[in-house]
Amino acid sequence: MLLTVFGKHHKKIFLLAMAIFLAIAGFLFFAGLRIPCLVLEIPETGEIVWAAPLGRDEHFQLRYIHSVDLLPVYDTYTCEDMRLVLTETRFLSWGAGLGYMGEGILTEENGWTIIKAMQRQVGAIPLRVGTIAEHTLLYRGKNIRLRDYVPAQTLVHIRIKKVFPLLIMLQEE
Repeated sequence: MLLTVFGKHHKKIFLLAMAIFLAIAGFLFFAGLRIPCLVLEIPETGEIVWAAPLGRDEHFQLRYIHSVDLLPVYDTYTCEDMRLVLTETRFLSWGAGLGYMGEGILTEENGWTIIKAMQRQVGAIPLRVGTIAEHTLLYRGKNIRLRDYVPAQTLVHIRIKKVFPLLIMLQEE
């Protein structure tokens, strides 16, 4: 009888130790699975309101309507070393903030002014979501309208951040 009681205590201790081990292993496994994502973040709170994976050498665009001439502007970005890099910009009309600063190759195609081969490291893109600008991310064939995620005039940062895949899956539901 003493052997049976001793065996039951060992079994409980073993099961408890296994449960703790599996919990720690699971946490470490999932903590290591964070992946680089393009995120829309509210800087005051750190809340991520939208996130999606961004692969190596993958591009996305930020499209907006210029406040003066009310024409579209497209900025193309990629990720290098967890930082955003502006690689190209295109617009229909020169306006405030749309100048050529000697970086990249200035061209014109079908009425569009295009600055190609830029390598401007921007890190993060801080912007106040506009009421007229219609800030939209063009990502993998989808139009992600920022005002669908935050109210107009909200300060956001578009950046690269390592995120748990579970966060992305929950967002898609």
